[in-house]
This record gives sequence, structure tokens and C-alpha cells, in this order.
Amino acid sequence: MIKNLSTLKDFQDNTSNLQNLQQKLLLRGKNAMNDSELLVIVLGNGKKTPKSKSLGSRVWQFCQGNLYALGRMTLEELLCVEGLGISGALTLAAAFELGKRRVIEEPLSKQIRSSSDALHILLPLYLDVVVESFNVVYLNRANRIVRLECVSLGGLTGTVVDVRMVFKRALELRASGLLLSHNHPSGNVQPSECDIRLTSQFIQAGKLFDISIIDHVIVAGNRSFSFVEQGVMPYSK
Repeated sequence: MIKNLSTLKDFQDNTSNLQNLQQKLLLRGKNAMNDSELLVIVLGNGKKTPKSKSLGSRVWQFCQGNLYALGRMTLEELLCVEGLGISGALTLAAAFELGKRRVIEEPLSKQIRSSSDALHILLPLYLDVVVESFNVVYLNRANRIVRLECVSLGGLTGTVVDVRMVFKRALELRASGLLLSHNHPSGNVQPSECDIRLTSQFIQAGKLFDISIIDHVIVAGNRSFSFVEQGVMPYSK
């Protein structure tokens, strides 16, 4: 937080002029910009109306110089920033979503050879997600990604997954394997009894269609739990 407060002071002292920041970005490149300066570039410094003046500064103060917290804010929370308005809130939400998708899409053409490969794809999926969601990575016989889809979006404590619909989709995509994943917004990375039971249902159904379940990964913040790595994959005989 000391670093953030220092950055906030620098921001207030040095970033009031949008044109100066645009010139800095043009001449020195994006890597020379700190977080708060980039925020002003995205939003502008709002000189059109008194309410929008120093808009970037107010947003930065509102999130206390914490980009992670800013990215997780809802539209309702963002609208509490005076002068931001629905247009500015949507601009921020879109910018964060584009950044997340860039991280997600980069490895999608790669082959999954290990749990670390899987995590490289899965961790960004749950960035800024505050409800439980279930994602499935559909794989071909070479374990290359055919499709990645969110199959269920629930609440803070759970989500419902229709195993039949997942396998229907797998057959449509001619997938040979599935990588299962969901998040725990509570921060508890350990699998519940329901998680273990659902994984077992997927494995049983996969036998009927000759579709293997290569792993089930739970993500909680920056931590993860791999059924395969932890040796708890409920393989049935």
C-alpha cells in the first residue's frame, strides 16, 4: 500500500495534463507509463465539464491505487465515482475485459501437456470473476484446444452443471478429451464433496463416449487445485 500511496501522490502532482501524458506515451512508449498515467489515457482528464475534471485522478483515488480492485468493481460501484457516468464505467469495464481476453487467447492454440499448461490457460479466466463459474476446455486427440466455453454461471457459493449438455457439445466438436475447471470465490481452493461427485459423473459419462477427462482444476484467487496433481482424480474401475 505504501507503493500505491506514493504512486497516487505522483499521479496527483504530475498527471493533470492529458496532452502531456499523450506526448509521453508517444515519445517514450507504453512501458514508460505507470498505472495511474495509463488510466488517465483511457479515461481522459475530463476538461469538458466541472464534474469530469480530473476524472482519472478521482477513479485512482476511489480504487486506492489498486488496479486489481478496480478491475473487480461492478458497474454500480464504478458509477459512485463522480463524473464517470455510464459511458466511462463501460469504457473501463471494456478495457479490463479486453486485457483479460488477450491473456486468455494467447495460449489457446497450444498443446496441453501438463497441469502447468492447463493453469496458464485457466487462471486468467477467473480474473475479476466474483461468482462461481464452470468452464470446459474441449480437446482433440493431440490434446490441442478445440474450444473453451463457460458452461455454467452461478452465485457466490455454487453453480449447476448439466453433464449431458457438456458431452453433447463435445460430440458436436468431435472432442476426444475434456479439461474441467471452476472457481471458488470464497477463496477455499479445496474440492467439496459435490466437486468430487461431479468429477466422477463426468468420468463415468466419458467412458460411454470414449472421451477422457484429463483433469479438473479449481481456482481460488491466485491459488489452484488440480485433481490429477493432488492424486484425487476419482478414476473408476
